[in-house]
Amino acid sequence: MQKRGLVKEIFCFDPDSCGYKNSEIKSVHLLGEFNEWGRDYSVLEDYALIKDKNNHWVGVFDVRPGREPYKFLIDGDSYYPDMSELYYSTISTCEWSRNAIWYQIFPDRFHKSCNKPGMADWGDKPDYFNSFGGDLKGIEQKIDYLKELYNGDLTDCAIYLNSIYYSAASNHKYWPEDLMKIDPQFGTSEDLKSLIEALHREGAKIIFDVVFNHTGLNHYAFKDIIKNGPESQYVDWYRGIYFENGQKVEIPILQNSNEAKYTNVEVENDPREASFDSSKESYLSIWGGKYRFPIENPEKFKNSSLGAIIADQPYYLLTDINNQPSYNCWFGFFEIPELNTKNPDVKEHLFESARRVLRLGFDGFRLDVPDLLENAHEFWEEFREEMRKELGHLGRDKDSLYILGEIWSNDEITNSFLNSNLENRPRRFDAVMNYPIREVILNFLSGEILEPKSDRVQSEDEISISELDEILHKNYANISFNTDKSQFNCFSTHDTRRLRSVLSDFKVYKTALLMQFSLIGSPTIYYGDEIGMKGNEDPDNRRPMKWDVFDNLIAYQEPRKIFGYYQQLISLRQHKQCLQDGVFLTVKVDDENKLYSYARYLDDECAIVIVSRNEPEEDVVVDISNLPFSDVDFWYDPFSGNTYQLSSTKKLHIIQGDFEESNSLILFGQKNNVK
Repeated sequence: MQKRGLVKEIFCFDPDSCGYKNSEIKSVHLLGEFNEWGRDYSVLEDYALIKDKNNHWVGVFDVRPGREPYKFLIDGDSYYPDMSELYYSTISTCEWSRNAIWYQIFPDRFHKSCNKPGMADWGDKPDYFNSFGGDLKGIEQKIDYLKELYNGDLTDCAIYLNSIYYSAASNHKYWPEDLMKIDPQFGTSEDLKSLIEALHREGAKIIFDVVFNHTGLNHYAFKDIIKNGPESQYVDWYRGIYFENGQKVEIPILQNSNEAKYTNVEVENDPREASFDSSKESYLSIWGGKYRFPIENPEKFKNSSLGAIIADQPYYLLTDINNQPSYNCWFGFFEIPELNTKNPDVKEHLFESARRVLRLGFDGFRLDVPDLLENAHEFWEEFREEMRKELGHLGRDKDSLYILGEIWSNDEITNSFLNSNLENRPRRFDAVMNYPIREVILNFLSGEILEPKSDRVQSEDEISISELDEILHKNYANISFNTDKSQFNCFSTHDTRRLRSVLSDFKVYKTALLMQFSLIGSPTIYYGDEIGMKGNEDPDNRRPMKWDVFDNLIAYQEPRKIFGYYQQLISLRQHKQCLQDGVFLTVKVDDENKLYSYARYLDDECAIVIVSRNEPEEDVVVDISNLPFSDVDFWYDPFSGNTYQLSSTKKLHIIQGDFEESNSLILFGQKNNVK
């Protein structure tokens, strides 16, 4: 990656936005301190940008690390910008993440090591509350399965483990009740250490899901506040909680709020009953004890109605479930009050919980809704430095830390979480969950227009190939090349419909997978996608893993094909350097026939990907003239074994029948007749 103390960085030049006519430009070179501003022409030639087939000028070059000025030299005689300079900023993201092939595990639904009481049957339909008994030992028992999927080598395998915080009130564990504890449903700290060590022995990595924006209602700090009010030591731990002028914490949790007919509330140790025991606490119990709210001085309610008991608590008031809570909470969900991360005590509590994660052996973090925290930029910058310090204390490589942010957009605010510090390292995150890539590709293949920052379908309309190409290039041009390569390219997650449910056509499904594994960034597999599991909106997208299907793949034709296809894609990603480090170049944009082709080019290795919205109605011709790999005479398809010879006019001819298995192909250039 490094050469003469230099690092690789991506540069893009857009003539239209810079006041040039692209058709009149013959050459574009990069100028800077790294090549003495072009004074040595022989060195300058190494800094020529490539013009692709849709008039993008792009190149990946050796430059000095850090933040440096640069210009573009246009046709050898003019400069852009003329009287000023542009600035690049290199980022040395976590190295292992740039080659990672991610596998996301939802612990409760992956595999259970034993039967547990009170759990749903493995084949039951998931709902918002049931649990299935998947656990940490169960995951460890399936490491051999992961090795089979990854062709026997987990060196590039990275596990994203969904939340395992203690949370009795939720089955997904994103409503943490104690950030220092693992939910016993999943096992013990020893079980977790055993899993991490087993993965590390195979060369795999694993990251922990951090939930710092909010807690569940049952978190001990929130419970202390509603019990002790302004006297609570945690009174400033949450946003929007005030006790001035007799204010109470209003919690909208009651169903059918008719005083005589509250359907989801009972009184534990009821002072109105003969069985009342004054030596014990009394509670308002919601949904059979899922939430329990303390009753202050219960003896005074011996002759009171339930409504009076509810109304007369000094520091909290339970209200109708259709009301708004009086405190800040994530997206209005009363169950998850938002933390005040400006509070130094809260911040230190969160940092310490993360330090414990690193002490267990985790390789990094996935951050749940990180942009919603108070002082988010400051918080996460400090968080990263604290975690680096902890790795130093543990004798581990500080630069091996990987931090992934769950942000669904691709804009300046998102990019501000991805910039570098003065030491050429990520200031906050190495990457974000690259939902914009998912959105544009699914739009191209399915015709769905999604609502911004969500997986909800807003309308149906087909994106043009030209629009697809421009959005992809914009996604890559906005950030540093090492950040591009570390991006988490997810097509299915626990928060979206599964890819197989969105794309019912098998050939279109395979096309999406090929794009996922051949674009810049780290491809991700949501458990079960590798056997074509389906799932619509949450909670249907969180079905238990279908081990019965995998264990008898011979009887399931489509899952068998999908599993084998994933194995081949993983192998290509593992062994083809151009798919890991190659620059992205447009090769063909055909709006009329809905055909798109792009290349991943790296020095003497190149892959050309050809994708179609529908099965091509005629043979496909791909022109690679004037591209840096136009001297490669032979190209091969690793799936079919077909070989294609370049014509004298620098064109590849692919017959219609070669798209029989998929609406897409990937071709690798053969040099010296070596595949």
